[in-house]
Amino acid sequence: MTDDLTLPAKPQKKASRWGLFGPVMLLALICAAWSGYWFYTAGRIQAQVLQHQKALIAAGYQASFDPIKVTGFPYRMVIDFHRLNIISPNGKGFSAPELRAEANAYALDNWVAAAPQGLTLYRGRTGGIDRGKVSVMGNGLRASAFNLSKPVPTVAIEGDNLVLAASDAGYPLPFTTAKTLEAHLRPTNNVPDSADFMLNFTGAQGQPKSLAGDFGASKALSLQVEGAISHVSTLRDTGASSAWAAKGGQVSAFRLKLVQGGLAPLPANIFTTDCKAASAGDLNVCASSDLLTPDAAGRVNGKLNIEMSGTFNPIDVLGALNLISQENMTIARPLLNMTLATQGAQKFAVEFHDGGAWIGPLKVSDAPILPY
Repeated sequence: MTDDLTLPAKPQKKASRWGLFGPVMLLALICAAWSGYWFYTAGRIQAQVLQHQKALIAAGYQASFDPIKVTGFPYRMVIDFHRLNIISPNGKGFSAPELRAEANAYALDNWVAAAPQGLTLYRGRTGGIDRGKVSVMGNGLRASAFNLSKPVPTVAIEGDNLVLAASDAGYPLPFTTAKTLEAHLRPTNNVPDSADFMLNFTGAQGQPKSLAGDFGASKALSLQVEGAISHVSTLRDTGASSAWAAKGGQVSAFRLKLVQGGLAPLPANIFTTDCKAASAGDLNVCASSDLLTPDAAGRVNGKLNIEMSGTFNPIDVLGALNLISQENMTIARPLLNMTLATQGAQKFAVEFHDGGAWIGPLKVSDAPILPY
């Protein structure tokens, strides 16, 4: 007799569906968490903008814009301002019919902004006199600000084919048209509370009594200025050059390069103005100073080394740069004509001290004064 030793079959387990639905559920949770983060952050940004507006108004500013709403879900934060006006108690500020500011939702320390319909700049009051406003139009008017939580952020302003118009002809602008404009600000390496600055414009032209116009309305002008400015926090917190001067503010490593009749393209490293580099212009002017400081009255102290080359009259150049005043031009011209060449390379220094600008023993004008 044979015994049947066959074991009964074990019941089969049901196949797990986690492998099928698990990734979907995980993705849904991530999307829900991100959506929650985005809408919470968008609400917080909108509240901060309105809170900042109230703080500006309490400080005496004019600060107004149409109701705003943060958009850009899911990856960006976008704020569209319409009829934006920000004007300080001293009359300086700006307005824009439209300004768009946006940032990546995961990098809220970095923002970019664009003004497709241009800007209006308010020039403020000097000595109680309103200097009017400036209309700024152009292609690609834009700005960026990075590392806003740092003491000194990195800021850039750019524009192409600019057209500027001043409301008061008594206060002419340095130029009225320009092919390009770039301005940059960045922290100075290893120097706290200091920032490097750079301003560059090319292909500029202007009306008489303006910087570009006085150098010749028929030929384009290009200019690059750079240096380092101390006590940036005082300027940021007060917005007043008088407070900055009282704190001991100074400008170091100042460099200026002006080319007339040719374009001076921006170098690969924007903070490398080289006054020794040759330029293909009818007039080349370089100026440099190791240190410029304001005195108690806000006038500049320091030494400015100037080098010119090309076709020029040095006295006319100094007049266009406002380094010789019109009332001193008649007195200064015969004396300076004996010491300054009218062709070839020319090097000399302008010294600012005791409230005046001096070439050798001759005072040619008052020293420049900081705008307050």
